[in-house]
Amino acid sequence: MKTQIDVAKATGVSLKTVSRVVNGDTSVKPRTRAKVEKAMRDLGYEPNIAAQVMRSKKSNVIGFLADGVAMSNSSIDLIRGAQDMAWELGKQMMLFNIDAGGQAKAMAETQLRQFRAEAVIYATVYHRPISISSATPRIMLNCYDPAGQHPAFVPDDQQMALDLMRRVFAKGYSRPFFLNLSDDHDAAILRRQGYLQAGRERGLDLSGRVAPALERTESGHVFVIDEVLTPLLSGERPDILICGQDLMAIDVYLLLEHAGLRVGRDIGVASFDDQILVTHHLRPGLSTVALPYYEMGRTAMEAACAETPPPPVITRVPGTFISRVSF
Repeated sequence: MKTQIDVAKATGVSLKTVSRVVNGDTSVKPRTRAKVEKAMRDLGYEPNIAAQVMRSKKSNVIGFLADGVAMSNSSIDLIRGAQDMAWELGKQMMLFNIDAGGQAKAMAETQLRQFRAEAVIYATVYHRPISISSATPRIMLNCYDPAGQHPAFVPDDQQMALDLMRRVFAKGYSRPFFLNLSDDHDAAILRRQGYLQAGRERGLDLSGRVAPALERTESGHVFVIDEVLTPLLSGERPDILICGQDLMAIDVYLLLEHAGLRVGRDIGVASFDDQILVTHHLRPGLSTVALPYYEMGRTAMEAACAETPPPPVITRVPGTFISRVSF
């Protein structure tokens, strides 16, 4: 294992200079810094992070508590965005996959205290309120503190729904129906507001053209798409269906095919999420709004690394419309 002494010998600088480079001292001349960093790479030198923590006033460690997030296919981008930003800012991200009520959270908190984490990002698998109290600065990711004590970064669900519906109306559709998430999701409430706002802009009252197609049960959530959609198709059917998430669109496509309706020709379909395993296999391709998980992860990490603690406000991050051919 190579040491700082080896780096000093290879570059002809003092051991103290090498130590200053390793610890991010900005007073080192750029040319000297570049020479030392190249020698470190060539020799395969890896700094002792634990020793740095002991010597430095700053640990450069940012904790990331992933409340179920690490097991989610879509919101894994929360982690990827945060990690990319941490590397760019020269920080170390310590990731823990936890269950909020389990032992893993307590163990993670203990380790973060031992490593003197400068801040901790707390991320959840879907947009919801979380009440936490901690002496360590907290950044809420895909969740928010109802008491308003911590900065939070969440999807701008209302604006995403509003923008999507503006696109829908611009293409000539006039009889939409929104198969929403269950009302225990913050996203469902906010998207409904954006949907209704878009209707009002067109002089339409869409309050009777939205219903949950996902129901909460004791063991989780279940789709009730058939119960909601089948009656709609028997009368004056909608000319476009808005799905609360891409997984809903699978059942919607199947039900429409069974009814003899072709997506994109006889009826439009749009959605939220942009889950690649769904959108790339549905035919025709599903037009959807990609949730801004990667961007949220980056901005949350940037806030966690800021010299001045960010204000305890909710930052709503816009999504991206992905146009395919389903409407």
